[in-house]
Amino acid sequence: MALIHVDFHSKVLGKETHATVMLPSFSNTYYMTTPEDELFDPGRKFKTLTLLHGFSQNETSWQRFTSAERYAERFGLAIVCPDGNNGHYTDWDIGPRNLTFLQEEFLPAMRTMFPLSPAREDNFVGGLSMGGYGSFKWAFTYPETFSHVINFSGGVDIRPRLEFYKSQLDTRQMEQVFGDLDKVPDGPHDIFWLIRKVRAEGKPMPKIFSCTGTEDKAGFMNHSNLLKVLEEVGADVTVYTAPGHHDFWFWDEALKKVIMEWLPLKDLHEGLDLY
Repeated sequence: MALIHVDFHSKVLGKETHATVMLPSFSNTYYMTTPEDELFDPGRKFKTLTLLHGFSQNETSWQRFTSAERYAERFGLAIVCPDGNNGHYTDWDIGPRNLTFLQEEFLPAMRTMFPLSPAREDNFVGGLSMGGYGSFKWAFTYPETFSHVINFSGGVDIRPRLEFYKSQLDTRQMEQVFGDLDKVPDGPHDIFWLIRKVRAEGKPMPKIFSCTGTEDKAGFMNHSNLLKVLEEVGADVTVYTAPGHHDFWFWDEALKKVIMEWLPLKDLHEGLDLY
């Protein structure tokens, strides 16, 4: 894999922003098994997994704390990770337009700089914790963008989060993000409302992978509530639970399962005598 750190200016955010890009070898595999006339094909476009980090993390987290590069290299998959700050990957009521940036600037920028496929069937998105919320917010606000979406222990149920925010002495920070907290349910910040809306409007539904560790109390509650809504709308969903907490020990294993077993990818090492 090529590991690239990208700094670029965002007009939407009005600031410099950052991304980590993991790009497969143009030879298809590390072992250079592809015929020489197929190497460095300028027309090649990679399938792409966009991974969103959690609260207090940044664009380097998936690369630093998991074996994402190793998994992706085996399947010729590109991975791109934006810096989401602590912005909840949504357009704030008063503040930055984080979701607009992702859809209208980040993905187009990545596809301009790197050989990434723009086709819906070749694009996947997932995130952990805050990024789980963000990946579903993105995928179901713009259902034409991704064919697969992954929830890694995400805060996908807005209602218990709102109750927590409202229990705090000072709610102004979250009101900057979501506006009037009492009006958030059944609106565009509500993932479950978005899922039902996409189904009711007959728009394409992404395939869904939802996972959480059994010792992750909040993550498991969100995961369970999400499954009820997905069953209600008849979504194509794959479920993964295993012993684990709200940490990268669990998320690394889940990412391995997503890439090696669930996403529509070809194992480039299959059938090779590598040793």
